[in-house]
Amino acid sequence: MAKYKPSTGRIETIEEVNSALKTIGLLEHELDLIDAKSNKEISAIKEKAAKDGEVKRKQIAELAAKIGAFAEYNRDELFIDKKTIELTFGTFGFRKSTSISIKTKTTVGLLEKLGLTDYIRLKKEADKEKMAELDDETLAQVDAVRKVKDTFFCEANKEEVNRDLLKSAG
Repeated sequence: MAKYKPSTGRIETIEEVNSALKTIGLLEHELDLIDAKSNKEISAIKEKAAKDGEVKRKQIAELAAKIGAFAEYNRDELFIDKKTIELTFGTFGFRKSTSISIKTKTTVGLLEKLGLTDYIRLKKEADKEKMAELDDETLAQVDAVRKVKDTFFCEANKEEVNRDLLKSAG
């Protein structure tokens, strides 16, 4: 499938630029309305789905809790040589899970003090915002370069577009 490339046309005068900015403002306003309507509809759908499924989610949680209580109560009989019971409509059992609970904020310091630095995760990366303070010579010493470029922008004056909309509506 070929790519679609719109014709950009040509703007000849400052008045045409102003008119194009007005059009951009109108289109952005329409997009804002579309987005707002969509977000409202999505929120309503999510809210309805949560409400519609609330009873079923509670039933699932209650049944899972009952199965868990049954498994815990009968653990010695059911799980002698296995950790999972497979039934026609599903499985239940116990999984060994291990987690590390760090009790204090001093754990990293204590790991360093004991020489256990392999157990400390460090993410090192250049801080570009901070590096903006460096001069060009220092940047060159660290294989970095300041790139300055003019990037085009255009912004519609939404307030003025809205005023114009109100004038034409009234």
